Amino acid sequence: MELHSDRAFVDGMERREHARYGVRALVKFEWMDGGMLRRGQGQTRDISSKGIFIYSPSGPPTKADLEVEVFLSPVAGAVTKLRISAKGLVIRVEPATKFGEDGGFAVLNKSLILLNGAPSED
Repeated sequence: MELHSDRAFVDGMERREHARYGVRALVKFEWMDGGMLRRGQGQTRDISSKGIFIYSPSGPPTKADLEVEVFLSPVAGAVTKLRISAKGLVIRVEPATKFGEDGGFAVLNKSLILLNGAPSED
């Protein structure tokens, strides 16, 4: 897991209300599309208290309600696996910019919970 703060500074002043952290982690997500449950997976680019940006070869459309599970790697030899469970709204979709590079989408968090342990199997 890679972690760094990505704060926007303009004219030497902070312009973002919330720090974004560059966390690379496996993410699985699902949404309803015309009454059909769709699923996908990808990798986070960054996470904040307000949202998550996810790289994925396929994903939901803008304005889709989404359920997200982020699987964090153990830190500093810890045995416990942490995960983030979130519900949110897709607010932006970005197409792939280079051949072979996945596009991605931004999720505005409606709820976000940090959990200890692996999720239960469906």
